[in-house]
Amino acid sequence: MDLVVGALSGVVDALPGKLGALLEQEYAHLSGVRDDIRFLQAELDSMRAAIHHCETLENPDSQTRTWIGRVRELAYDIEDWVDLFAIRVDAGGGGAAATAGPPASTCSRILGWFRRGADKVTTLPFRHVVANELKDIKERVVELSAQRKRYRVGPLAGAAAVHRPVDPRISALFVEADRLVGLDGQIEEVSRILMGADSGKLKFVSIVGMAGSGKTTLANVVFGQLKESFQCWAFVSMGPKTDISKTLRDMHAQLDGDGGRRRHGGEDINNLIGMLRDTLQKKRYLIVIDDLWSSDNWATLKCCIVENNLGSRVIITTRNNALAQECCYGSSESVHKIRPLSNADARNLFLKKTFVNGNGCPQHLEDVFAQILKRCDGLPLAVVSMATKLTHNPSKGEWERLGLNSLCNSDPDGLKQILNLSYNNLKPNLKTCLLYLSIFPESSDIDTDRLIRRWVAEGFVAEGRWVSAEETAIGYLSELISRNLVLPLELNHDGIPRRCRVHPVIHDFIVCKSVEENFATVIDAQQQHFPNNSTVRRLSLKNSSKQDKPTSRNESTDLSHARSITVFGHASAVPQLTNLKVVRVLDLEGCDGPVCLEGLCKLVLLRYLSLRGTAASELPAAIGDLKCLETLDVRSTKVEELPSSIVRLGKLMHLLAGSAKLPDGIAKMKALKTLSCFGTTKSSVNIVEEISKHDNLRELELYSDASETPGNKKRAIFPAHGFRSVKKLCIRCSSPLVTFEPKALPTVQVLELRFQKGLADESWGVSGVENLLSLKHVLLEFEQHDAGSMATVDAVRKAAQGVLPDHQYITIKVDGKSY
Repeated sequence: MDLVVGALSGVVDALPGKLGALLEQEYAHLSGVRDDIRFLQAELDSMRAAIHHCETLENPDSQTRTWIGRVRELAYDIEDWVDLFAIRVDAGGGGAAATAGPPASTCSRILGWFRRGADKVTTLPFRHVVANELKDIKERVVELSAQRKRYRVGPLAGAAAVHRPVDPRISALFVEADRLVGLDGQIEEVSRILMGADSGKLKFVSIVGMAGSGKTTLANVVFGQLKESFQCWAFVSMGPKTDISKTLRDMHAQLDGDGGRRRHGGEDINNLIGMLRDTLQKKRYLIVIDDLWSSDNWATLKCCIVENNLGSRVIITTRNNALAQECCYGSSESVHKIRPLSNADARNLFLKKTFVNGNGCPQHLEDVFAQILKRCDGLPLAVVSMATKLTHNPSKGEWERLGLNSLCNSDPDGLKQILNLSYNNLKPNLKTCLLYLSIFPESSDIDTDRLIRRWVAEGFVAEGRWVSAEETAIGYLSELISRNLVLPLELNHDGIPRRCRVHPVIHDFIVCKSVEENFATVIDAQQQHFPNNSTVRRLSLKNSSKQDKPTSRNESTDLSHARSITVFGHASAVPQLTNLKVVRVLDLEGCDGPVCLEGLCKLVLLRYLSLRGTAASELPAAIGDLKCLETLDVRSTKVEELPSSIVRLGKLMHLLAGSAKLPDGIAKMKALKTLSCFGTTKSSVNIVEEISKHDNLRELELYSDASETPGNKKRAIFPAHGFRSVKKLCIRCSSPLVTFEPKALPTVQVLELRFQKGLADESWGVSGVENLLSLKHVLLEFEQHDAGSMATVDAVRKAAQGVLPDHQYITIKVDGKSY
């Protein structure tokens, strides 16, 4: 069993800092609290070092795994206690928080002394609760600390060597040519890139793709076909924890042809590099560096490679897009992104591996066969792995059990082992963010903004000194995409995807990891009981909305420690909100049926609330009590207007009201970065005028009330010098009646205009696009095709082309067709 501590180390890393911040608050001076917090800080620092040590272990014993599990649960509970502490002080402790800040005078200090004395009397019950909670936490910490010292975290002394499975990548080097399927075209492409123009110069070619995509097989076939055209050659395999000295020795032995018998330089890397350079100086060589993981190793390897103008070639395979580019010195033409198998090729490969006599799939297995191929989704290693399990197994029941079963219960030494290499090579914060994707259904398209905001709300992403938490989170997503663990969909002009997806095989893998670490509980709502007795920290409920009878809530399950609740399907599966004491994320996006919001305003730690696409028609009047709320999404609901109390949400960054009207006073919400709303407030105040001077607003989606009536055209006008910080503007309106005055929106990069129909008089209706000098991407969309819409298309395209020299980022759609 693999040790999964990535997400845990991220939590424990953050806790000492959180406790330190708590010490700076005045309410930490409550009797005994300060010393106890310092004690927890010291112990957690020590535990953190032990956990990082555990991450380096390849074969931890059962005691270590048990200890890690207990630390995980303790860390979650401490973080919950810290987050609740200040809120409960303010609510139940009265004046402790109110006295924060520097004293203004001697008189103020005396009054403060009397006030604190009164607080000690009024807050005695609260102080007693805090003392008991801290006592319980300290006892658990002391017990875990003693256990660590007693059993020593790490491999048991004198333990027998654990069997190490054979690296399944080796099999890719011995695939017979007549057994290859679907690689012919890619073999030709790589060979053409390799042996193309500038034949006399040294050339690098990278083959990049996700784990199990066939990179090694492709490189090996090309190597075998071309190596006789060179004077010497070498094929070396690496890995995430490669011994670079051994790699250099292996490379030299193959290039020099001595079979490793001569050891002129010993183990010294400098001597090995010198030997390799001497060997290659006057030879035309072909080198394959298979499975490269790090820039550091590449920096060493390229020191060995000599440019001798003899037409030498180097092929690199890697799972990392950025590293592939680096090895080719930024030349995209020299990077081959390996493609998945087509449906026909995947089917042929599966049949070749499963039915060695060449027969096709039996009729009674066709339906489950189609499901298996869908889950493999063109990944060669997944196809081979599944086919191997099902060879000589004609039973449909066995095909369903083995072929559609989770990876965590099968193939421990094959596909899962290879995916583990990618997972274990991630930093703790990236492991956490990857595991979080297990919450979403298999093969689902995940909205990037939704994912990023949820990561931030869960506390996975820290805000830097010069970089926002959202920008850091986008960097995390980009890193996962670069490592081919997440698939980007529909890229923006800046390369950031609007949506993303996880390959079914990787999704299966991270669900297994989530179960092992108790990171997320993913279940079908039809299950009568939860799968294990672990504390539920994140719950993902999948409930088919096509059922005749909606699923009822599982009332017996303790969700008092749940940090996020996500429901897919029918809203009847949503747990009672009164049970969710520490929930940070409540995501009901797309749920069918009536939504019960009773108890919502008691979720004091709630940071992310999405009711998007549900039947919700009204928000509680007291929603302004959710002081921690950062994201509120009620787009595509029946909510027509928001309660006036939302203006009290001082931490709200993303207010996504859709076509709902807002109360007056929105301009006072200084934390707002994203706003989606109707064009006027409940009292008919023009939103554009209300918020045009807002300093922090980055994205604005406006459901404009601009309308065309006989003899009257009401326009949405964006004033000069207004919206100075907005980067993205989206306008949704029935008719194109929009004007951008000179010097309006000086920093806007993305403009999206979505209209139902064109103007009746066939005029274009959109003016001033040429004034938006920072534009990078323009999207214009009409639901109907008419003369007015086409007039607008021509005018906007002409204006946008004057601002955007790169016309590829001008997107125009009319009635579903691109223009």
